[in-house]
Amino acid sequence: MFSEMDRRRFLATTLGASAKLAAATASPPATADSVIWIWLPGGIAQTDTWDPKSHTPYRAGMRGSELLGTCESIPTAADGVRIGAGLENIAKVMDRGCILRSLTSETRFGAVHLKAQHYMNTGYLFPAGVKAPGIGAVVGRTLGRRDRNIPAYIYIGRDIDTSDEEKQFIGEYIGPGFYGPEHAPFMIPDPGSGLATLAAAAGMSRERLELRQRILLRASALQPGVKDSPQAALWLRNMEEARAMMDSPVKAAFDYHSQERPETLRAYQPAIGPEQVRDKTYYYGHRFGHGLLLARRLVERGARFIQVEYQYGPFKGFDMHEHGRDRMVEMKRQIDQPISQLIRDLDERGLLKRTLVVIATEFGRTIASGRTAGREADGFAENHTGENLTIDTESMYGFHGHFSSSNAMLFFGGGFRQGVSYGRTANRHPMTVVENPVSIVDVHATIYRALGIPPDTHYVTEGRPFYATKDGKGVPVASLLV
Repeated sequence: MFSEMDRRRFLATTLGASAKLAAATASPPATADSVIWIWLPGGIAQTDTWDPKSHTPYRAGMRGSELLGTCESIPTAADGVRIGAGLENIAKVMDRGCILRSLTSETRFGAVHLKAQHYMNTGYLFPAGVKAPGIGAVVGRTLGRRDRNIPAYIYIGRDIDTSDEEKQFIGEYIGPGFYGPEHAPFMIPDPGSGLATLAAAAGMSRERLELRQRILLRASALQPGVKDSPQAALWLRNMEEARAMMDSPVKAAFDYHSQERPETLRAYQPAIGPEQVRDKTYYYGHRFGHGLLLARRLVERGARFIQVEYQYGPFKGFDMHEHGRDRMVEMKRQIDQPISQLIRDLDERGLLKRTLVVIATEFGRTIASGRTAGREADGFAENHTGENLTIDTESMYGFHGHFSSSNAMLFFGGGFRQGVSYGRTANRHPMTVVENPVSIVDVHATIYRALGIPPDTHYVTEGRPFYATKDGKGVPVASLLV
């Protein structure tokens, strides 16, 4: 049995340990208030964009091992940092950016894009045991709204579609997971079309709309099964917030056609139209550019987390399984000018310092391991050198193999270093990480660190904690931060 002195020592030790734990999990000072997550799914060939290698022009009969890059590298505004040709506008703002070239994963996703996309967006491998929330939902729930009328988590550029299992799965990993519908993203499919849900139905006056809302609230309060229901209270609150948004800065942000200067509108336009691309059934260039402009306007009005997607399509866009060189040229012409304009606008308005812009994709690319790109037996080519592959047609010229071993991300503002690249990959195939490898879990921890969110932040579901980073063990990469 403890003596009085023993109990005092025990309490002192326990309280001391508790204080250390509290200090360890206390929120770090934030360097960012908002995030614009630019999501470019499909698997971008990092060797032709953010981590360029030696240009190897096409030659019929060349070996796969010879193909290191389908374009020249170009200098940027950051001393010693080069990126792929075709990104000249982004190159001009790279003095404000940070390139992570050594993002890697021990999981080999093979031919499965969606599981890799789930991992990048949630920080958890699928299946995670529960429905894992997307990073936007984590930020939104943890930090809340910056402005009471603007949703904490906004998603721009993805059609609201549940017509097939693939699209349903995408809706899961960008959604709130087990957090529930109150933390779901506010979906804006096409910013150029406005948002009908923020406008009253034809013939519906403001007075009539408000009268209907008052009647609904009174009727709900009289129903025993409704007035005491947390679910009913949640939906009523959502309706109240939706009504408030109809007169809020969110609606005003959509009026960019009349409020922005013509030269600004042109600057957010892609440099190539739908009639100029190889596959005329797939083009979201204008939607993407307008999405970035809307994201900037929403951040100006107090948005917390905005994800802008160039809408994913299997074997479309950055998912290049043939004609990789030509299709990469097309995609660069769609994203280069709008992204660079977003960075300039944020900087000129004094917003970049506290706004973190992230550019991400699910994995990198390498040379195909078979003649029929994208259909090779193993589904990917993680250790492929290309010695036994002959590239004898231009359709094979490009980076058509999935490559989880190496990926790249870009960061602008929000407390990240500027004008630098971090990490290094091999110059020959397989172009694996050879210096400063970084995991996706630690990337998420670094982003959370900039926002002042500890990596062990968690919420309880099914009687157990579920952490913002896997098991709460994500470690911020100090070398990426100021």
